[in-house]
Amino acid sequence: MTFPAFKEWHVIVEALGAGEQILILRKGGIAEGRGGFQIDASRFWLFPTRFHEQLEKTKPTAARFAAPSEASAASSPQRIELRYFADLVHTAFLTDWAAVTRLDPHHLWAEATVRERFNWSKPAGIHALVVRVHKLAAPLSLPLTPDMGGCKSWIDLPCAFDAQPSEPGLSDAAFAARRIALSL
Repeated sequence: MTFPAFKEWHVIVEALGAGEQILILRKGGIAEGRGGFQIDASRFWLFPTRFHEQLEKTKPTAARFAAPSEASAASSPQRIELRYFADLVHTAFLTDWAAVTRLDPHHLWAEATVRERFNWSKPAGIHALVVRVHKLAAPLSLPLTPDMGGCKSWIDLPCAFDAQPSEPGLSDAAFAARRIALSL
């Protein structure tokens, strides 16, 4: 049996796991093809990637979530650590740039990166996913396989979400306050 995993930049996965943000803005990967980005699951692993990741595409405050050294990020690791999974709370496809800019205080992507993602879709727009992140008590380590590579948003993993104890990254009250502040 397999379970869905959502591929996202390492710094964003760490920000989500730390409760810094509860929002994912997504255009989709090249492998999504003509159908475009689709949300495949209501619960999914957060699969940290360094593929295409560039700190200059995030706000300066994102640096604290970067890998310990860029040299290790450039190497080809043999294993991946899963530390978080997420429950999808809300999703929307935003076609109004003004609505997207109002989300700026709630994420760590640079404005130019968000604009690029927004303009990539036809019609222009971006997927906004509000997620409740859970942190594992101990990380899961998996060997990297060719199926995990490529420019795609979703992959399947052989790990059940209840494989190890976990707890929400934010308290119920803190998550509710952030959710209300998003106004999505």
